[in-house]
Amino acid sequence: MFQKPNHMCGKRKTLFDRCCSQHQSKRTLFQNESCRSSSSCCTCCDCRSCEADDYYYFSCPAPISFPPFPPVPPSPTLLRVETFQYTTLSDGIKRIYTNDDRYPEYRSTDILNPTTVSYINLFVNGMLQPSSFYEVKEGSLTLLQSAGPVPNRGVPLILQFIRIMTIS
Repeated sequence: MFQKPNHMCGKRKTLFDRCCSQHQSKRTLFQNESCRSSSSCCTCCDCRSCEADDYYYFSCPAPISFPPFPPVPPSPTLLRVETFQYTTLSDGIKRIYTNDDRYPEYRSTDILNPTTVSYINLFVNGMLQPSSFYEVKEGSLTLLQSAGPVPNRGVPLILQFIRIMTIS
């Protein structure tokens, strides 16, 4: 059982002891409020330490106040997204590809003007490439020297275009 240290009055052996026979047994926390409000419940001591302990350990806790939630931001405008893709296969030799090199059987589009799209991604053999490895102009894709050697013959090159627009 919990033994209260430094209890001054000595009339209670533990924090939960009360002289009232109705509530003298080991009680759970927060039950003393009903005892204190009952006229049939006696109080065996006037010790300020006991009163403070009773209030702290047995009264219902004060409601905890939380800071107000931040205001909800206005709902964003709906966006519309369009994607396009230019697909070709490497010939193992050249670094510059044009609209003439596209594969229409893969529903490939022309190489779009970079200023008309939001994002451009290049995938070589399915792997996303850093933008520092290629340059895009309307109608042409150039694999830069920093990309390393030219991809092997038959390796797919997929240039993805993403256009994000607001719906008005």
